[in-house]
Amino acid sequence: MRVTEVAKREQVMGNIQRNSAKLQELQMQMASGQRINRPSDDPMGAVKMQDIVTKLSTNEQLRGNLAENVSFLERSELELGQMLEILGKVRTLTLSQSGSDSNDESRLMTARELSALRKGLLDAGNAREGKLYVFSGVKSLTPPLKKNLPHQPAKVETTGILQQDIRELLDVSQFRAQFDGHSSNDYRIRITKTGLFGQARCQLSDDGGKTWTEDEVLRPAVHMFNPKGRPDDRVFLRFSDEEGRLGNQSAGYFDIDLDRVIDFDVEEMDQLLGSEAQGIVFPEGMEFIFAKNPEVDYVGSPEKKEIMIATGVTSLLGVTAEEVLLGKGEGEVDAFSLIASLERAMLENDGTAIAKRLGELELAEKQILKRLADTGNLVRELQTAEMKLEDQTFEHEKRLSEIRDVDLAKTSLEVNTAEVNNRLALDTGSRLIQPTLADFLR
Repeated sequence: MRVTEVAKREQVMGNIQRNSAKLQELQMQMASGQRINRPSDDPMGAVKMQDIVTKLSTNEQLRGNLAENVSFLERSELELGQMLEILGKVRTLTLSQSGSDSNDESRLMTARELSALRKGLLDAGNAREGKLYVFSGVKSLTPPLKKNLPHQPAKVETTGILQQDIRELLDVSQFRAQFDGHSSNDYRIRITKTGLFGQARCQLSDDGGKTWTEDEVLRPAVHMFNPKGRPDDRVFLRFSDEEGRLGNQSAGYFDIDLDRVIDFDVEEMDQLLGSEAQGIVFPEGMEFIFAKNPEVDYVGSPEKKEIMIATGVTSLLGVTAEEVLLGKGEGEVDAFSLIASLERAMLENDGTAIAKRLGELELAEKQILKRLADTGNLVRELQTAEMKLEDQTFEHEKRLSEIRDVDLAKTSLEVNTAEVNNRLALDTGSRLIQPTLADFLR
């Protein structure tokens, strides 16, 4: 079989190119440290490698989220500990003033300390981690706690009036009244006998109308307290005259102290406040309704942020100020109302009221301790998840290295072999194509 010069040249060039390409491929692997630089180098390996890279990216994002959430929860733990410390100080002060050896002066000083501690509790409830409020639920850009003013207009309800014609003619704006004070009770006052101030009679309810007190005289200032009901929150319903002046501004005539009930003369009231003010008749069946007005309201969200711990596994993040401080659960207490009532008891030098609140203080501390324990458990859960992700990341990186990275010792030998083969190919080729035209003529 005759071998032409063209065939011989193509064979030589093909050998040289293959050896050169092999050498170049090995040199690229040595330079990059990777066995797979293009999908064509190993299609199956490239697919596996991409899957591992995706998992590594997901794990890295999850680890970053977990680290951020752990920082958020650690701030929550810090603030919950601060709240617990404040309530501990409140309990210590209350115990010190619950004995018979306390006096009005020491209790006055304690009331001032309680006021400062109440402000500190509000600040702790509105704590932030960066720009995010810690105890606001999903509304993390909104302060969770809002301090309410003590005054609110009374809602006048006329549907209970028995006389249909009177109900239709009534102008509720003439019954100017406002509630003063903070409470979470559903207060109502119901007129049980038609008449003017001093003539009309009324009943009180502190549970939204389920139970009522016995009849009492309707006065320009009514102490909303049921002796057989809930604790006294010192809420008053104050009526005003046609000019909007509160009736109780006439000192000495409208006693609102339950211990000293003074009967007053309607004619004397006419002279003091004017006949127009005393001409208002309160019809039987009319009610004045108190909208709940606690000292501090929760304006955050009841819903908590949901965080991903692992693929397909989520958990609720943190606690809200509502469940920690405002006692919305069964058997829990409103810490702000509790401290405010203790402060009032100190100012009034009421040792009995002070002693009665000690049990509620213990409940307030327990509800914070419970949330502190829950937060600590969640921190540990997130830290455990973070460690698992680190282990998974290590395994993925190990597997990725096995697929992608080169064996430097083995590749070094292959490079040397490829260099020798390439040199031999060049030498052999040079010999094959070296003969001149004279060699063919002989």
